[in-house]
Amino acid sequence: MIRLLNRLLAALLSLALIVVGALLVVEVVAQRLGKPPAIVDWHRSYDWARRTEWQQGSVRVTCIALAVAGLLLLALELKRSRPRRLQVNSAEADTAYTRRGVAAAIGNAVGNVDGINSTKVTVKRRKVKVAATTAGLAPYTAEGLQEPATAAAQQRLEALELQSPPTLSVRVTTGSH
Repeated sequence: MIRLLNRLLAALLSLALIVVGALLVVEVVAQRLGKPPAIVDWHRSYDWARRTEWQQGSVRVTCIALAVAGLLLLALELKRSRPRRLQVNSAEADTAYTRRGVAAAIGNAVGNVDGINSTKVTVKRRKVKVAATTAGLAPYTAEGLQEPATAAAQQRLEALELQSPPTLSVRVTTGSH
């Protein structure tokens, strides 16, 4: 959730900076050519800013609101997200694997099967999806490697001894697909 919020805020901020930069270029060119303001009547804003003192209430409220928003965003960024882990079935210690670690282990096991060219593993809380690609181009190659790839992935998943093992889905395709 926080990652999505960060990306959305970054996109909005970059878009706003691009728009403000383009407006600034247009207004500077118009002012240098001796023309009236092209898009934004910035003269009134400039005059208001010159007349307004720092001690005025609207300026203080705006500065405080911006400072609080900035500190809140900074605190959200600095707070580490809780690692997503899959618990190991162990009574002795609180042990777990990260999803990335489980994906790497299963990907290595399937990748070691003869004829498998590449693997892509996605680990969710309740499901592990393995997409393997064969080195051969004939469809029978993928069909022949489906069972060994599934067995390798299942053995590695069982060897991890997860507390609640996710279901496994293995798909083997040929290199041409």
